[in-house]
Amino acid sequence: MRKNCSGGKNQMAKRSLAMILAVLIIYPFVTKAAAQEAKPLEAPAPSPGLLMSALGKAGLAEPLDKVGIKIYGYIEGGYFYDATSQAHKGPTFIGFNSFKSTGILDKFSLNVERTVDPTKKAFDVGFHAEGIYGTDAAFIHSNGMMDTQTGRYQGDLLQAYVDMTIPGLPVRIRAGKWIELAGFEQFSANIYGAFGDPSRALYSYSYQFLYAEPGTQTGVLVTYVLNPKWSIDAGFTRGWNQSTRDANGALDFLGRVTFTPSDKTSIIFVMTEGPEFPTGVGHNLPEGDTRHWWTALDLVAVQKITEKLSLGLGLDYVHTPDIPGLTGGAKQWGGVTGYLSYAFGPYFTLNGRLEWYRDAANGFSTGAPVSARYCESTAGVAIKPFPSTKFLSKLLFRPEFRYDHSNHPAFNSGDKDQLTFSVDALFTF
Repeated sequence: MRKNCSGGKNQMAKRSLAMILAVLIIYPFVTKAAAQEAKPLEAPAPSPGLLMSALGKAGLAEPLDKVGIKIYGYIEGGYFYDATSQAHKGPTFIGFNSFKSTGILDKFSLNVERTVDPTKKAFDVGFHAEGIYGTDAAFIHSNGMMDTQTGRYQGDLLQAYVDMTIPGLPVRIRAGKWIELAGFEQFSANIYGAFGDPSRALYSYSYQFLYAEPGTQTGVLVTYVLNPKWSIDAGFTRGWNQSTRDANGALDFLGRVTFTPSDKTSIIFVMTEGPEFPTGVGHNLPEGDTRHWWTALDLVAVQKITEKLSLGLGLDYVHTPDIPGLTGGAKQWGGVTGYLSYAFGPYFTLNGRLEWYRDAANGFSTGAPVSARYCESTAGVAIKPFPSTKFLSKLLFRPEFRYDHSNHPAFNSGDKDQLTFSVDALFTF
């Protein structure tokens, strides 16, 4: 075991050096616009909602505002119907919002945060803590944190990190647990501005989100804002869905490059490199593997065509030379997904998703009994019934139809096809 860990460290050092050299090579090209004033990294938090307004009436909001602390959250509940098979009452193959023919509380989320802006090049300290409760928590637990719970409804500390900025440099250092950086459909991605935006515009999740990306990561991440168009993140984590416990005791490299040439276009590339097995959530995971490193690549592109029409693209690819217990050598899985969002007006936005996904790892990524190829198409409408009302404008309904197909019988009905309908209600506060 000691020999394996040593080999992993040497491999990590070589690959990390390669990433650093790559950054040094592209740095002169992306810093030509450095004379421009850098802009903040992340979208602003939602405008004061019901919770902060209530705190204001109690005389508590002003002291929080003075120190930059915001408290907000959302509640989401939904209903799911499987038109193909009602034989199984548990979760379906597509995970998360998948308890058949019954209303569920997906999650209640409460956030407390203080954001920092590295572009100010001044010392500052911030933080973010997010707790959730609902059916989704059982699917998103990290190793060692609140993962011994049972039952449909559970709680989880989804995020808990501290941020620090550095005087004289557009740098932010983050330490703790955060929602993974990869993917078009991050667990809470754009939840406060989802209307009219293809990111998290649909109630259900893609195969890529469910099976080719981690849920959360815990470690240290350094962000450098090169200029208004480019930013680079690099750091180390404990692995996919690992937090207070690490199944293999080895670190991963995590890197991200963000390119936003305009307010209508954004391109994000994310890479993780390291030993990931096992990736499951919950306690009593099998012994980890430190010899076989996974390479996970993710690319996300968003283009706003008009004020009403937005298009998106998500690509994921995961490769590992071997997985303990599986025969056949190298394993790989991943897919490509296209997104469309068209806002008809303040009340309705049409959202669509078309996806192709392949598991060439004997069903390892999906949990299916065989390697298989999957296609899914989803069409939904985001409905804001009260867009002009102060608080009820935060209410969103998302009905959708979804069709899944596999080239092998992989769904829990034993069929190659699955037709589902689902709808949720989402209220931010």
